[in-house]
Amino acid sequence: MPPRKKKTVRRRKSLISLIDLGTSVVVANATTNAFFGTGVWEFFTAGWFGRPNARNSWRLSLNELVMGALDPNTGFGMDMSSGGFGTKHGITGAIQKNLKDNGPTALATVVVAPVAAKVLKRVARKPIADMNKFIFKPIGMGVKL
Repeated sequence: MPPRKKKTVRRRKSLISLIDLGTSVVVANATTNAFFGTGVWEFFTAGWFGRPNARNSWRLSLNELVMGALDPNTGFGMDMSSGGFGTKHGITGAIQKNLKDNGPTALATVVVAPVAAKVLKRVARKPIADMNKFIFKPIGMGVKL
């Protein structure tokens, strides 16, 4: 008996789901709001690209944390001796205050958002499949709903 030829398995390029991407953004926004008192966009861009920092407030940005780690004399981030961020506790006090103020809301968002996305996907399965087939597949952008 001759050896069998193996079929070549062709894999489709995986597509980016817009619903999953939106859920990830909502969860990331809730998390940065809980810990740093700002949304994810402001956390990453404040202090960079000509945007001002929220210096000496309860709101923290990545720029403040990086600059404070590089040079503690700047009054940003890790400078605990000057009582930055409006407290004598520095960065840890700011995170604790933000968690106390925004933690319960953020926790609820982190739990509810993925569940809501999953329910949306199940309830709207047919319209989502139609949009993927008739709108997103013909343009070939590599995304799906």
